[in-house]
Amino acid sequence: MSRILVTGANGFLGAHIVKEALDNGYAVRGTVRSQAKADELKKAFPSDKFETAVVPDLISGDYTEALKGVTAVVHSASPFSLGLSDPKKDFLEPAVDGTLSVLRAAYAAGVKRFVVTSTVGTLPNKPDLLFADVEYGPDDWLPFTYEQAANGELPGFAVYITSKKYAELAAWDFAKEHSDVKMTSVNPTIIYGPVIHPISSLKSLNASNMAIYSLINGSKTIPPDSVPVFCDVVSTARLHIKALDSEATYGKRVLFAKGPATMYQILQIIVKARPELADRFPPIPDVDPVAGKPISRVDSRLAMDTLGIKGLELEETVLQTVDNLLELEKKLGTN
Repeated sequence: MSRILVTGANGFLGAHIVKEALDNGYAVRGTVRSQAKADELKKAFPSDKFETAVVPDLISGDYTEALKGVTAVVHSASPFSLGLSDPKKDFLEPAVDGTLSVLRAAYAAGVKRFVVTSTVGTLPNKPDLLFADVEYGPDDWLPFTYEQAANGELPGFAVYITSKKYAELAAWDFAKEHSDVKMTSVNPTIIYGPVIHPISSLKSLNASNMAIYSLINGSKTIPPDSVPVFCDVVSTARLHIKALDSEATYGKRVLFAKGPATMYQILQIIVKARPELADRFPPIPDVDPVAGKPISRVDSRLAMDTLGIKGLELEETVLQTVDNLLELEKKLGTN
């Protein structure tokens, strides 16, 4: 039985990666930033094959105990916030330096197998990003520079995807410097799905699910369509574990997007399937606000064909998410 380290194990995706790894027979150690978070996560995963390690800081944290007996690392921890005060401190440094800190510590501990969570946001090389009539592939890279992001020239979302670009590039450079390293990146698009990690309030929902919740929480708002393609969280987590086991992914970027998903399409699914929520819905546009715009395609053949991860359709993904959010609302309240 192999033991893997999952960073960011108490995050939206990280918790699902832990579950998939446990379900596939791995022993898992998950990093969290505090003992309180460790205690919460152990309640979510009471398995004797799961343990936690407290690493308070991604960049300067000590991974010595976390890496004992570990054979592979899935690095899913990365900062994301809708707010932006200091691009370098909030996004760029934690993403890049945090990734290198994990890789260096793990390699020094004898680990040679790494799966790093990136994003399809590192791909768009067109001015319209994911609204360009193209298929993006593993050779495509976002043109935004570190300096543009650090100097405040870019809006928050662009800073985030730029930070992910440079974190991923740092990982690939690390792999080039160490020929015995087997590196894979997993690049999913925006991810929806059930929440299984501990949260104390719906205000602490991950940003993607918060967008869906805003359609049903009575706020009467429709979020903007910045990412019009989607995937589901269970399939994305499964993809990480499949990639971990597959030599076909060594040295590869595994891109994953199931298909188009605009906020209008998501709202239409909810309106049709959950009419009892009608008094919560925002005003429903007559047509999709982004109708007529092209939506980019993402080359997901390595994920779907080689690894067999097809992903859920949009309707199933949305309704699973909505029903989970309503359960959480009953449990936690609306504050």
